[in-house]
Order: sequence, then structure tokens, then C-alpha cells
Amino acid sequence: MIICALVASLVLALPSTASASFSAYTFKTNLLHWVNVYRANHGLKRLVFAPSLNTAAQAHSNNMARYHLFSHYSSNGTTWAARIRWYGYRAPYIGENLAVGWITSYRTLVMWANSAPHRANLLRGVYDHLGVGVTRGTYGGRVALYITADFGGY
Repeated sequence: MIICALVASLVLALPSTASASFSAYTFKTNLLHWVNVYRANHGLKRLVFAPSLNTAAQAHSNNMARYHLFSHYSSNGTTWAARIRWYGYRAPYIGENLAVGWITSYRTLVMWANSAPHRANLLRGVYDHLGVGVTRGTYGGRVALYITADFGGY
């Protein structure tokens, strides 16, 4: 069964000086941490990074930033599910959450937790793995992070 969260949140950008200290690695590891805290609070197992999901998520964040889009479809029309499979993830259950704006990993988690389709992905018990992509760019003329979280499991 494939779960896709189609609802996305846009947060206004902070002043550009906030972007000077951005670390993609820190953002990704912090987002995994907050997702796992949220899941643990709901009695669910922790997720671990899966290399193929990380690659698929990062490719999509890069694509969205390059083409200034915010969609589960890549610029060439590829669906999120096809993209995840193309990058080699084979477990039967997959899902995707997106966010855009100048936001922290914690704020991203809070936005997703407050949106029913995103929350469904966060709390899906069959998920074992997470991949996170984050790219700095502009959206709506403002500095923004394009965030992709790809979920998967057995």
C-alpha cells in the first residue's frame, strides 16, 4: 500500500542572515531524531536512514530547488513512488512528506504532525526506514529549504 501526503505547508522565510549557519547534515539528523521522538511517543519503533531513500529524497529536494517547484512530481513528471523505486528502494510500503520554507527540523516535524496526511506517514507502523533530502534555494522569492522525507518499510 502506498501512502502519499499531498498536503504541504509553506512557511515564510526568515531574514537571509539566518541561512549563513545552515548545515544539511545537521538538519537531516535532527529531523530523523524528531521523527523518532514523535513515533516513540506513539509507541512506534524508531526509523533508521536507508541509503536509497536518502538518495531519492535528496534528488527530489535538489530538483524542486533547481526548478522552483513544490510537488510530489519531479520536474520531468516522475511520480514520487517511481522515483523512490528508481533509486533502488524495494520494500513494499513507501510514503513521502514535503515541506518548504526557512524552518527548523523541529518545526518541520510539528507542521507534519498537525496535518492529517503527513501525520499518517509519521505514524505508519510498517515503516522501518527514512530518507531525508534538504536543499537550500528560493521559493516565492524568499530563501527556503526544500525538504523531502521518504518513508519505507516491510
